[in-house]
Amino acid sequence: MDFIKGMDISFLPELNKLLPEFYDADGNKKEIWELLKENGVNSIRLRLFHEPENVAESGGYCNLEQTIAMAKQIKQNGMSFFLDFHYSDWWADPGKQVKPKAWEKLEFEELEQAVYDYTRDVLLIMKKEGVLPELVQIGNEIRSGMLFPEGEVPNYRQLVLLVNSGIQAVREIDKDMKIVIHLDQGGRYYYLREWFDACLAAGLEEFDIIGVSYYPFWHGSFMDLKNSLVNLVKRYKKPVVVAETAHAWRNAGDGFIGEQQEKIAGFSASPRGQKQVLDLVMNITASLDNNMGLGIYYWEPVVLPLEGKGGWWSNMGVFNEKAAALPALSCFRFVREDFKPREIAKLYEPEKIIQKLGEAVRLPEYIKVLYFDGESKEINVCWEAFLPERAGTFKITGSIPSIGRTVEAEVLVVDEFETSHNYLDNAAFEDGLRGWEIQSLDNRVKTELLQEFEEPFPAPPVNYIYVESPVNFTWKLEKQVKGLEPGRYCLSVEYRGTNTTGVDVRLYAGERNQNYKELVIFPTDESWVTYELPDVVIEKDSVKLGVTMVSPPVFAKIRRFRFLKQN
Repeated sequence: MDFIKGMDISFLPELNKLLPEFYDADGNKKEIWELLKENGVNSIRLRLFHEPENVAESGGYCNLEQTIAMAKQIKQNGMSFFLDFHYSDWWADPGKQVKPKAWEKLEFEELEQAVYDYTRDVLLIMKKEGVLPELVQIGNEIRSGMLFPEGEVPNYRQLVLLVNSGIQAVREIDKDMKIVIHLDQGGRYYYLREWFDACLAAGLEEFDIIGVSYYPFWHGSFMDLKNSLVNLVKRYKKPVVVAETAHAWRNAGDGFIGEQQEKIAGFSASPRGQKQVLDLVMNITASLDNNMGLGIYYWEPVVLPLEGKGGWWSNMGVFNEKAAALPALSCFRFVREDFKPREIAKLYEPEKIIQKLGEAVRLPEYIKVLYFDGESKEINVCWEAFLPERAGTFKITGSIPSIGRTVEAEVLVVDEFETSHNYLDNAAFEDGLRGWEIQSLDNRVKTELLQEFEEPFPAPPVNYIYVESPVNFTWKLEKQVKGLEPGRYCLSVEYRGTNTTGVDVRLYAGERNQNYKELVIFPTDESWVTYELPDVVIEKDSVKLGVTMVSPPVFAKIRRFRFLKQN
């Protein structure tokens, strides 16, 4: 199989109603299919909703009629077709797997039959229309299950029976169609192994390809992606495809994506950063032995920042606000022979260093280097002499002789470190959970108080709360603080954890009817990150504050709350 340079462009019928005109990188007006083809796109993925007209927000898009019309265009343009069954009237993802309205009252055995009949009927119609897909996906991002509640993990047996119904229908229509099992968390092998081991033990029938979603601002580092793909192939002897990936071409400030996600991904939300991310994902996938990395699909690149269209449309496509192709579109010209394993993709410059005047500056001895095959290593760096005579911010240059490159470190030199009173008692859980309240409606959500050690050894251990759930869950950690003076305060917490579609984590202070304020946290499990919620207004003498989570299965670590008076 040729290396797949694919796209999910299911939004295209909706976009076409707005009559856009597309342009190539040189400013020439082009028809969209011609533009995609000439840039190397060779496969298209389309999602299929059951009866989207049952959900007003769907606009009726992604129904069977539209999908067949799009599939005909795919075939006419000589591309392969990847069909994504959502088994829902609208979006199905780790955070929600809502049964179609027509199936709501079915008993479990009837639900199994409905999956089989629907899958078979759709494919029979497509066969009659001459648009059978080459790849078929049974459910969308089903790590937390599908068709809730019957198919929700950890009821793997029922989930497997539902998936098997879809697999059987595909096999009956055409044995040449490849069946894809698609999960999120492409960079977190431990989640994927747990799911596949459980489902195979429960009787999951033979399938052909493992599909993963990998968004670098949600699903781990690029090194994590490489490790995950390598281990999936090794353990399950199946080829893999990155069924969804994407990165932003600008910071739109509306969730896709902002400064937090840029930092997590390690690449800027810019045309150059977007191209770097896509180059990396393609190279990492192509790096797998024996061509077991089949290729990638960019999720919804043909969207534009149009009036009334926010979120993904505003900055996640591969066209700018003038509908001109961005550099990332050229990435789809990639072929396996372009794989560049030992070329450097990124040098990880050190975090900002805060140093007291008169004390020796501690600059890192090694810098992490990421290569295009997803491997990384630590390389020695030699820093220029630095002896500050005053407070201020300074840039220091370091040379890396082994690769002929330089890096910079930013150092903030201060006369004295800032100190301030923390109005939160037991803020670091040094006295257990005294004073804190944990709320969760599901006893399957695990909450533990754990410890970890930090440098320099033997520093005392740091306490943190660990939260993990095998199912979708709602969880809250809350504390009431009393004896406060009126004024403005800043609430902060250190947080570390996994992220994916549907994760909603918030740091909050106040109550809904009284000076309530919150900050959306975009988690990463690469390192601890401090999140700050400033300008919390206190008018009386107390406030409720804490962290809320509404999420599919993930884990979280929470430590070191601070509630400081602002000047």
